Amino acid sequence: MTTVVIADTRAGLEPALDELFAPFGGLAGAIPRDGRTVYVKPNAVHFTAHAHTDPAVLDALLAYLHDHGYRRLAVMESCTGGNFTRLVFKIAGYDRICRRHGARAVYLDEGPTVEVALRDGSRARISRHLHDEVVRRGEGAFYLSLPKLKTHTMTAVTLGVKNQQAFPAHASRMVYHSHDTLHRRLAALYDLVRPDFCIVEGLTAIAHGNLPLQAWLADYLVPMGVLIGGADTLAVDVVAARVLGYHLEEVEHLRLCAEWGLGESDLERIDVRGRPLAHFDRRLPDTQLRRFHPDVRWVVGRARACLEGCRGNSEAIQAMFYADYAQAAGSLRGGPWTLVCGSGFEEGDLDDLPGDLLVVGPCACAEVGAALRRGYPGRHVYLVPEHNDLMGITRYQARLMGVRPTDMVPASPLVAAWTLLQARLHGLNGRVPPIFG
Repeated sequence: MTTVVIADTRAGLEPALDELFAPFGGLAGAIPRDGRTVYVKPNAVHFTAHAHTDPAVLDALLAYLHDHGYRRLAVMESCTGGNFTRLVFKIAGYDRICRRHGARAVYLDEGPTVEVALRDGSRARISRHLHDEVVRRGEGAFYLSLPKLKTHTMTAVTLGVKNQQAFPAHASRMVYHSHDTLHRRLAALYDLVRPDFCIVEGLTAIAHGNLPLQAWLADYLVPMGVLIGGADTLAVDVVAARVLGYHLEEVEHLRLCAEWGLGESDLERIDVRGRPLAHFDRRLPDTQLRRFHPDVRWVVGRARACLEGCRGNSEAIQAMFYADYAQAAGSLRGGPWTLVCGSGFEEGDLDDLPGDLLVVGPCACAEVGAALRRGYPGRHVYLVPEHNDLMGITRYQARLMGVRPTDMVPASPLVAAWTLLQARLHGLNGRVPPIFG
């Protein structure tokens, strides 16, 4: 049977790691000490507090590996669109943790890329370093996935399988981020490269999806005090999903991985050790709180508006701006404005819209973008014609909300600018809004 451990962290992270690796012959049995580089892949999707793998767990894991004689260590990531990984590592403290333990920080959104074919028939550009070292196991690499225990508004959960969504370059992520394509894409990326071991960080689980909003953290954070790990990432995800309150059939990308034979998915055939699954009897919601600024008018198409793409990302970004930047200010600096997304607009839907307009997604841009520009002369009508253009959505919502990009970064503008310069000098290929406007 496949083994998955739910290790209790209340006695400390080192004992929890001992417990987690014990069924696999200890650390040396789980991760052979054969000179290969151990690549650790946390979920560092964004620098927002609690959005990423807890730095304390990354710190403890690297210390644990180093103390047991592993000297070739690397921490790799490519954050979400509209941000860049070097900045996320700096703000989250990952860069300092890497230096402390002699681990190399590998920013997958910097440097050359190569194109790969995926099982779902799509193609993606990924980091050449990732391709040569991890996908092809070039000089030898051990891949340890370290995601966070989170729900997700687009995929129900985001755990070990979805952790590979970081691998395509930003431009390669956008077109496959819709209701029809996202779930198969996630399964195909997992088929491309499966971790050798997976540890889900569950010190605190995240409810209500993607980014916990700092103004309402109490609604998002659920103390759990566990690490969930094993050598079969699909099995780990099935167990972690049950900890969050979800069954395999409710998580489409896990169901597809099971259908494609990419690991064990039957809980009856998974030996769950440590804390029993019966201790976790709460279902954490995966839906957004949907608290938006009252001066923003939403016009959503009646036929289609993908939560996996245009609508979901627009809502997440609008909630972030309202909760963490605009709520205290009350009224918007630039006045009311309108966001349009989806398809299937009927007569009257687009009449008497307030302020400037943001039209998000290929459906809305194709159906009503030109008509809105004709119908509202003298106003700004911003078009974001991709499914998942987080950079474009962030850039224009910031402008419409009266938020400067530097306001969004919890670091001085000089530090942010210097970090961006370093990333660009190293070949940044991520899509980042202009940092000063």
